[in-house]
Amino acid sequence: MVWTWKLYLDARGEEPKDLLAFFVGLIPEGELPPNVPTPVLTPSETKRLQVNLKYLCDKGLASFNSDIFKKLEDDLYEFRMTKSEHNPRFILTTVTPQCFVVLHAFMKKYDGAIRDRDKEPARLRLRELNSRKGQ
Repeated sequence: MVWTWKLYLDARGEEPKDLLAFFVGLIPEGELPPNVPTPVLTPSETKRLQVNLKYLCDKGLASFNSDIFKKLEDDLYEFRMTKSEHNPRFILTTVTPQCFVVLHAFMKKYDGAIRDRDKEPARLRLRELNSRKGQ
């Protein structure tokens, strides 16, 4: 089964600019939203992101057996980009069968596990996403 992925949309139906900045390089020129943020990733990091997202979609939850994906806690998963000069990290969740939603992205600038302060935006967005499901 092939999975899909999408970016988190806030209550207004918009991608948060801080999250969109990591994905700008994947959006075709004609589909860029107005006031597009400055890309955070280099062209080579964007290419690696594209390859890794394809792997994630091809393998689904089985991709978490890989060293670039890891379960953080209930409903939150980490996607790491190895061999990257900026060490970007992505936190995602599953919302429907075969669909991942990227909740948060950031540059990890320290050794060791992801800190709670880096997980908190993803937790807040997940709670907000779940509250909308119940409406």
